[in-house]
Amino acid sequence: MIENSKLSVSGNSVLVFLGKQFRGLGKFLFDKGEKMISDNKTKYVTNPSAVLINPFILLISFTVDVNDKYQIVLQGDYKKNYKDSYEGNINLSEAELFMIIKTNKPLWFKKY
Repeated sequence: MIENSKLSVSGNSVLVFLGKQFRGLGKFLFDKGEKMISDNKTKYVTNPSAVLINPFILLISFTVDVNDKYQIVLQGDYKKNYKDSYEGNINLSEAELFMIIKTNKPLWFKKY
């Protein structure tokens, strides 16, 4: 859901609850519980931007939960968009960027 230029990416409160219960059962389940909690908490995505590196690579940068910077690299045929762009800046609406980010969640990688 997009509100105030912020995308809320899933979350499952039942699995967060179960993760907290597993964490309380002992060291073995502690790691599984922590992973379950972190994987299923709601994440807030802000500040999306897109740049065409060349006619075949689209780079999308965004912030998750205020501090963590992430990127997505998409390969495709962007020749027409690259010709129309100025210095690689592509005209995508905020809603389009959020849709690309949400549908490509497995491709997120943390920017260091």
